[in-house]
Amino acid sequence: MKKKAKILFIYPNERHMSTIPPSIALFSQLLKNEGHSVALFDTTFYELDDEIKLKGSDESKVDRLTIRPDERHYHKDTKVEDTNGKKTLTVKLNPVLEKDDDVLHFEYIKDNPSVDLRNKIKEFKPDLLAVTCTETTFPRGLKLIKDTKDMGIPNVFGGVFPTFAPQVCMDIEEIDMCCVGEGEKALINLTNLIAEGKDYYDVTNLWIRLPDGSIKKNGVTDPVDINTLPPVTDIGLFDKKRFYRPMGGKIRRLLPVETHRGCPYPCSFCNSPSQNRLYEAQTSKPFFRKKKMSIVKQEIEEHVKKWKVNYIAFWADTFLAWNNKEFEEFCEMYSEFKIPFWCNTRIETISEYKLKKLKDVGLNRISFGFEHGNEKFRREVVRRNYSNELAVRLMKIPAQLDIDYSVNNIIGFPGETRELAFDTIEVNRQFEGCDSFTCSVLVPFHGTEIRQMAEKAGYIDPKQIVSVSNGSATSTLHMPQWHQQDIQNLAKVFTMYVKFPKSRWSEIKKAEADEKIYRKLHAEFVDTFWSTDKNPMSKEVTEAAKGLFA
Repeated sequence: MKKKAKILFIYPNERHMSTIPPSIALFSQLLKNEGHSVALFDTTFYELDDEIKLKGSDESKVDRLTIRPDERHYHKDTKVEDTNGKKTLTVKLNPVLEKDDDVLHFEYIKDNPSVDLRNKIKEFKPDLLAVTCTETTFPRGLKLIKDTKDMGIPNVFGGVFPTFAPQVCMDIEEIDMCCVGEGEKALINLTNLIAEGKDYYDVTNLWIRLPDGSIKKNGVTDPVDINTLPPVTDIGLFDKKRFYRPMGGKIRRLLPVETHRGCPYPCSFCNSPSQNRLYEAQTSKPFFRKKKMSIVKQEIEEHVKKWKVNYIAFWADTFLAWNNKEFEEFCEMYSEFKIPFWCNTRIETISEYKLKKLKDVGLNRISFGFEHGNEKFRREVVRRNYSNELAVRLMKIPAQLDIDYSVNNIIGFPGETRELAFDTIEVNRQFEGCDSFTCSVLVPFHGTEIRQMAEKAGYIDPKQIVSVSNGSATSTLHMPQWHQQDIQNLAKVFTMYVKFPKSRWSEIKKAEADEKIYRKLHAEFVDTFWSTDKNPMSKEVTEAAKGLFA
């Protein structure tokens, strides 16, 4: 009789950082198919309040005008005069997220997560702790492991951060193993060997701390055939509360669906090109793969039938990285569902024909990565090679088709200046009909080409762990030509520069450093572009949420 093991997944997530991660649901299903027992410790709904807590992203997005606020985002009415003193507006002066949708509908867990994890370990008695993390969530995962290390359970860290910073991970004595690359094969092999009581020091894709303290660095095996993986995964491992997320002004019962793994494009700020290089160097096999439509269809059918989802978020760096035949197959397949969906793609992948066809089968919202407005800088540093003329022309298509879309931008690249960042603002001003403009401050993650650029220039310590700082949007680069605080200040008012007329730019410049002026302009922006008359979001959210959270 085959021996069984118990695996406890630890997901050190903070709310608004991620939907239900397809990877953990998949890993759990694979392990259960092998006969093992699986449990989950998810920190998503903990009310975290310590030195590594990330400020809530909804709060900062409202504050930086990248999402529309609703009435719950405001404190009391305050009268504000405009700059010439001729008019007095009664507005909400301090649009700070007082309670987000989760607080209104879910109770946050106020207990100490480390104490609860200890209790979970005592109750479940796992043979292995498996931590899935990004660079942003790694510090939270590490803290949980450090706080429970005395319980003697071996641990393995997996995800994009351990893949590209394995030495950083293994330099921490509390970490026993880390997974470099994909985890499907490694986790199954590791668990089977643990169940048999055998040593697991030769498991591929794993760096392992040996009994003498040395590190065994095993090579990376071939990428998995994603079309042989189970389309029905262990979604039920997660609390049902995790299904619900705000999207387009409504609360949706939402699940992600993976259509592609990896990306064929070479963007310097993204980890996907590094995955391509890693697998090409170690296996001579491509990392970028596409799922068969029959597999995608099975997964959606399961989500709709069993989990009653009413919204799909497609999990793909570039959703339209299909050839024409594959695109037609998707549209034919999805026409059977026609439930609203969101996707992310590159500007140069769209056409009027494709967007119209996607809208016909359910496209609700779409996000485009534009990133930078200077063509030379975008080509040489960001590694995106297309013209601004093409971008402006193609961005007219979703507006003409009445499709809500957002444009993502980044400032604070190595070597960038304020003047270069304003090239990005200038092009964004030409994107008519855009629902929202986002401005992120560059996060130079380990494993990205942009991280290598920054380290080579001396802008960042090679050992520094960085994170998505949703709250302050603080740059981690120390650049002589553009200081961190100035980058942060520009990110805060980026959308104002895009939407307000240029005659207001001198005032916006003052608002970068003057909080009173900033709050006044913020209130005017909301009143002008996002009034509740034009966007009755709060009523829709409240109505949509009724009865969903019992």
